[in-house]
Amino acid sequence: SRTSPRAAMPGAALLLSCCGAVTFYVPARSPLLRTASSATRIVTLVAREARETEETSKLDAILQRGLPKEQQPVREVQNLRAGFAYDWATDEGYGKKLLQAYAALMFVVSLPVAYDTYKLLPDQLPELLAAAHTGTAAFLLVFVLRLRNGWGFVERRLKERVTYYETEKKGGFLARKDNEASLRDRLIAKTEVSPALRRIDKSLLTIAASVVVTTFALDASDVPVLRTFSGDDSIRYANKLRFDDEFAAAEQARARERMGGDANSQENLKPLYCDSRYYKILSGGNGQGGVGCN
Repeated sequence: SRTSPRAAMPGAALLLSCCGAVTFYVPARSPLLRTASSATRIVTLVAREARETEETSKLDAILQRGLPKEQQPVREVQNLRAGFAYDWATDEGYGKKLLQAYAALMFVVSLPVAYDTYKLLPDQLPELLAAAHTGTAAFLLVFVLRLRNGWGFVERRLKERVTYYETEKKGGFLARKDNEASLRDRLIAKTEVSPALRRIDKSLLTIAASVVVTTFALDASDVPVLRTFSGDDSIRYANKLRFDDEFAAAEQARARERMGGDANSQENLKPLYCDSRYYKILSGGNGQGGVGCN
């Protein structure tokens, strides 16, 4: 078949061939393309709903009779897996997904925030990485605790020999599980829920240990950081910055030790807290006179 010269025309987006004999082009904005795209989305949605309906029907067949379907432990497991990130712990890819979340938070949020405090690179690179890791790991700790709470709740529901349920008019009730429901729930708890909880608990210990290590490392560092004071502590610290020459001299000595070099080359080196505009003003700098920063 011959190719139409319209192939080189702007807007030609889709090539359609019929039985290898006819070749023609449909513009990208053609109503035919929009109709075909809409039809594809509709077919995909219908197929997805059909699969979900089939899974729900299979689940309903094994539920304990006489109790609300949505309040039975098996259904709660299904609902939990549908929640955000709860299904991460159901397979061996859980650790990889946590690492991806860690990397995203580290580079997008934690490192820029930590850099606002530790700007003297490469001298303060260890403190920068430790501070960024501490913030990221603390967030992940809360996130994983959320997963632990959800999976721990459904595990307790599955292992209990009674099912708690509520009705709109009469309040809450307890119904004893029949043997079939009890065996089924315990099997699900053993094969699906317990492995997920083991992965979550392992990650919790790892994250918590890393937070403790980096917190102690930052506390042992000789790099001064901004701290929040209130009440009498704030007044004492402000007076110390303004009037204590020994404090300024000690800060200056720490700065010299960290930056290296001899005393002659660092004659005019300022205390490290002068890198902060807030504490610089507080100590009397920025043309106001005071301790060590002017």
